[in-house]
Amino acid sequence: METKKDLSVQEVISTDQELLCSLQNGAQEMINIERKRTAQRRQALPLAYADFRELFSEFGTYCLLSRNKNAKFIFDSNNEPIIEQLFYYATCNPLFCGDLNKGIMLQGKFGCGKSIVFETYSLIHNQIAKKSFIIPILSFIKSMELQERIIQQSNNPFLLRPIIIDEFGREPKTVQYFGNILRPVSELLFERSDVGAITHGTTNFTLETLSSDDFYGSMIGDRLKMMFNFITLKGNSRRK
Repeated sequence: METKKDLSVQEVISTDQELLCSLQNGAQEMINIERKRTAQRRQALPLAYADFRELFSEFGTYCLLSRNKNAKFIFDSNNEPIIEQLFYYATCNPLFCGDLNKGIMLQGKFGCGKSIVFETYSLIHNQIAKKSFIIPILSFIKSMELQERIIQQSNNPFLLRPIIIDEFGREPKTVQYFGNILRPVSELLFERSDVGAITHGTTNFTLETLSSDDFYGSMIGDRLKMMFNFITLKGNSRRK
């Protein structure tokens, strides 16, 4: 019985070179387009650290006042290292301690200042965005509100825009809507992961907890590792 013969050397190298060249050029063009898209997602903020720090103090104070806290934003040994990392991230500086193509998940105890830090960061980012038109607006939204808006509007308004999900993991993981069981935030995370959208968050939970069956499960948990740099804001509650 005749067996299928192995490809000879001549058969292996007999590819149509014109076709091969055309395919390689097409692949390179696709790579270049995707690199441009990636660069557009991560425009560097045009700031020196001294100016970024001063703006952080001013906008941080505004955030506190907006929460009826008549206090000035204070830098200390717990939050300043995080603010430095946010500066490196915002300016696409290789001194950033993680992957510049991922978002940031800011972890820490209840009340340690995660939300104030990230809301302040978003205000600085958005003031520059509004004046320069070179970077997209960064939406800051609590997970409960995000879930409600997804249910009412669908995922589409939140699929591509850069967002900070505050209190990530505190929303109900499933909701019943007209007899259907929905997982709004899980589904959004899955889709944002697929399209490479930049996602940030604040959370009281570890990656292990977020990946558990009581939260998002192992499949979404595995994607969280691909989507986020997990950074811890140390310290206890600042609330008085």
